[in-house]
Amino acid sequence: MIIDDSKFPVVLVDFQHSLEQVENETHNHDDDMAAFTNLFESGKPFVMVSTGEAPEEKHKHSREETRKINAWRKINKEKLKCIQATIQVEPSKVKRVGLTLFASVYEKFWGNPLLLAQTQEEALELAEKVLHKVSLTS
Repeated sequence: MIIDDSKFPVVLVDFQHSLEQVENETHNHDDDMAAFTNLFESGKPFVMVSTGEAPEEKHKHSREETRKINAWRKINKEKLKCIQATIQVEPSKVKRVGLTLFASVYEKFWGNPLLLAQTQEEALELAEKVLHKVSLTS
């Protein structure tokens, strides 16, 4: 996973694992979780915009990886409220429909809505709208 917080409170994220990391089993979820934890330090709301394709099932998390992710999520439950939305860029209308069906599961697990955009420009506009709405209610 790659996190670019240079445009905070809009955080660009690529959730894909490189094929090489998956094949060589060198991907480290501890690094990903530490990077996410750093985003919470300011306590300010932010929106994640996924810049890569939606994660695929090619990389199935091991039981240990799943356990670590769940434990991290539970420990950081309050901090996760800083994430106002996750916006997935998906050019394919068919895939967006599929992701729409997955969105409620995502929100129940992570605690923030999964929104969809056709382009990165559309996603950035949507992120600004979400953040503006948050600023009005704060």
